[in-house]
Amino acid sequence: MMKPKLGLLCVTSGWFRDIGLQGRTSDSTAAVERVAQGLVDRLSVDAEIVSRGVLYDAADAARAAREMRDTDVDGVLVVPLMWCEEAIPRAALEILAGLPIILWVFSPRAELPDSISFQSMLQGSGAVCSLQLSGMLKREGTRYVTVAGHADDPAVYETIAIAARGMGIARILRRTRVGVLPFPSDQMSATWVDEFGLRSRYGVALRYLELDRVRLAARAATADEIAAMRGLLAERRVGVRVDPGNLDEGIRYSLALERILADEGLEALSMNDVIPEMHASFGLRPCLWNPRLSDAGTVVSMEADIAAAVAMRVLRLATGAAPFYCETLGADWRANLLLLGHAGYHDAATADPAHPVTVIPDVEYENSDRWTGAAIYFKYRPGPTTIVNCVWDGAALKWLAAQGESLEGAPRLEGNSHLVFKPDIPIAEFYRRAVADGVSQHWLAVPGRCAHELELLAGILGIRWTPGGN
Repeated sequence: MMKPKLGLLCVTSGWFRDIGLQGRTSDSTAAVERVAQGLVDRLSVDAEIVSRGVLYDAADAARAAREMRDTDVDGVLVVPLMWCEEAIPRAALEILAGLPIILWVFSPRAELPDSISFQSMLQGSGAVCSLQLSGMLKREGTRYVTVAGHADDPAVYETIAIAARGMGIARILRRTRVGVLPFPSDQMSATWVDEFGLRSRYGVALRYLELDRVRLAARAATADEIAAMRGLLAERRVGVRVDPGNLDEGIRYSLALERILADEGLEALSMNDVIPEMHASFGLRPCLWNPRLSDAGTVVSMEADIAAAVAMRVLRLATGAAPFYCETLGADWRANLLLLGHAGYHDAATADPAHPVTVIPDVEYENSDRWTGAAIYFKYRPGPTTIVNCVWDGAALKWLAAQGESLEGAPRLEGNSHLVFKPDIPIAEFYRRAVADGVSQHWLAVPGRCAHELELLAGILGIRWTPGGN
């Protein structure tokens, strides 16, 4: 991702000037302007900053906001440097309505001296405005996230950097198009979304893809294209345990999906792979990994889980890693382990490098389809891991996350790509929280213990968040 573009609103009150407490050349004026420039310098490490310096009245704030709007900022950081009436930031935020907001409860210093002058106190009084402004924003239903800390607190800048990346992701999400092949599932209503709500709230649009279009694209794959994909799989050290005919048929559909996703400009695909119509048309489930889709950042969910596909797109942008699509297939209650896996398409970029990646028959359909299928099989990489559940809760997307460890060791499940997950909380508590919250069966695994970052991202994007064990 490119650096996000962040509007910086450093506000204070012209009232201090009006009553003679702060002249245009006073120490307080110079102090807050030095602080504002320091913020620009620090924040520029992680974002492109658009700022007009310290804003003293509503007209200043409106001019700054129009510049930010005209330069197409991704979001806004509001920093009251001193006490300030809400009318000043409000004048800017009305012009920037709809953009994500970070509100900083700010102090220029980490400590208070034993004795402080009135002027020096004023220079650190910005929290008054932040608290006042929060009441206005909340009552008006404006979405914002909050950071609190002093000007030299590295944790604050780290949090702002995460939030700013979220603002950039929000912009990308508004251009995201998800392919649905061919229609939503009538068997698993927890995977349903409100298509119009998804588009109006997040900007995500759906594109419905016909089975016959995919079938014809698969039939149009040339011998040279098939041979090139065989070579690419070999280059990525993918072993093959299916016969050449089944491998070639799997490659045909892998190429067909690649071509159609490119033609439609789709970044995500939600495949309804369990319907009889697909298997009657294709003779297999299209689940052979295409490394070029992986390299492009394309994500694929199964069982027409559209909410999961959107979450996979967001997680890929947020973490830089391909999410692993899975569900809870078993549990070891004594060792506090969950066996997570799923049939269908998987991104082998998530595989444990200590164990081989292979192409095997599609275990669920090898005896009923015309072809045995060609599915990718691997064990997920070990290390700290966060799993995320995503559903549409009736008005918005909702995430629940849990942190833990993906364990080392040999593969433990035949037939399906999988991971062995040890959550940080007891699995009984994990299940209790998940079921009480109302989730789907599908989880998305990403590397790292990143629930805090994902919670902040959810706040920026307007995704409802439920702690699930982080």
